[in-house]
Amino acid sequence: MDFPGDWLLAIAAEMPFETDWRSSLKGSWYLSPRRHVLEFLSFNALFFLSAAYFYKRALFPGSPIAQLFDKYRPPKKKSKIEIAVMVTLIGSLLLTVWHKWTRGGLIYLLQPCHVSALLLITILAGPKEKRWPHVLLNVYFHIMWGTMLAILAPDLRDYNLFLEIENFYIEHYLLLLAPFYMVWSNRYVVWPVSMSVALMSFSFFALYHSLILSSFALLKGENLNYLLVPPPGILQQFGRWYRPVMYAFCVFLTMSRYFFIEVVIMILPRRKLPENDKNTLGNAVLADKQIKAKIL
Repeated sequence: MDFPGDWLLAIAAEMPFETDWRSSLKGSWYLSPRRHVLEFLSFNALFFLSAAYFYKRALFPGSPIAQLFDKYRPPKKKSKIEIAVMVTLIGSLLLTVWHKWTRGGLIYLLQPCHVSALLLITILAGPKEKRWPHVLLNVYFHIMWGTMLAILAPDLRDYNLFLEIENFYIEHYLLLLAPFYMVWSNRYVVWPVSMSVALMSFSFFALYHSLILSSFALLKGENLNYLLVPPPGILQQFGRWYRPVMYAFCVFLTMSRYFFIEVVIMILPRRKLPENDKNTLGNAVLADKQIKAKIL
């Protein structure tokens, strides 16, 4: 008797044991029920502990990053550009909601790209005198590689509604460009590169997948972000080990913050602030060298 596997089969959605590779949406028992249970327990324990550890290590009171917040005074007003960026993101997300509702797949709003759109809207709307919009933005800088991959290798097998493909690209280019607007705006604290922050960001990203997306995928039988069935391509070559390989590859991609994104942040000009906002520390590039050295 296979207790973990039988228990999962009893509560999970009905799914075939044979995979239909023609669709990216429907799940199957590509991985055995027993393996799902074991990976669920092990991955969630690992990612939860690592998220808690690296969060404390990066943001403990008096840490170099905490000192950046102490020096920061946010500009008081949103610019018209910032409002336009937020409204455009909201419009694209609402169109996505309509597409998912029309297809009967609202659960796919849990996909990281749509959650990222909601995250950026929340950051843009959030009060800049609070820390959480800045923390969320810096976490997002480490997971932007997902947007880049979606643009470079889009999986559009099930996109056939009016403006659905067009909105796919609109949404993802907004997810790529909006954060750089935020850097330019000088309204956000942008941290220097930090291994603790990188691993914290990856851990939160992975925990969202292993806990939230994996749970809904099993309960609904939907292949949310390929947690039930690998996408066509290289991950298929790893067979039943594709998810550990996928997470390991995500750690590597998280380090893109050190390269592509960091280069853009370094060379990007900054908006000139009104005279009464000159004391704003809008990004970590303006932090003193001692704080940078401590973080690195």
